[in-house]
Amino acid sequence: MERDPTSFTSVPKDFPVTAHISAVAGAQPKMGLIEEGGKFYAPGTSPSEVVAAFLMCDDLASQMIPYCQRKIASFDGDKEATVKAALKGLQAKRWCTDEQCVWIMHRVVDELKWSVGERTWRL
Repeated sequence: MERDPTSFTSVPKDFPVTAHISAVAGAQPKMGLIEEGGKFYAPGTSPSEVVAAFLMCDDLASQMIPYCQRKIASFDGDKEATVKAALKGLQAKRWCTDEQCVWIMHRVVDELKWSVGERTWRL
C-alpha cells in the first residue's frame, strides 16, 4: 500500500499497513471510509490509525526483546526456535496483523543482533 510520507513521519517505511474490512448495514451500497484532515482513507490506513498501530507494535517489540532473551534458555540456545516460538505466540494473541507480528520479530532479531534463517519466518 502506498503512503503519503508526510503523514507518517514517525513510522518506518517498512512498517506494514493493512486496510481493515468494514461492513455498513442497509439496502443502499455504502463504502466504509475514515475522514481525517480533509482526506478519506480505508479503515486502518488513516495517519492516526497507522501511527497508533506503529506505537503499539513498537512497544510490543521492546517487550519481546527481554522475553526472547529469557526464553532462549528454554530452547537450548537455539535462536531460530526461540524466534519462531515467540512469533507463533505473538500471532496467536491477535493483537496485530500477522504482517505486523513478523515486523515486530524482525525488529527484535535486529536489536538482539541474532542471525536467523529465512525458514524462521515461515510458520
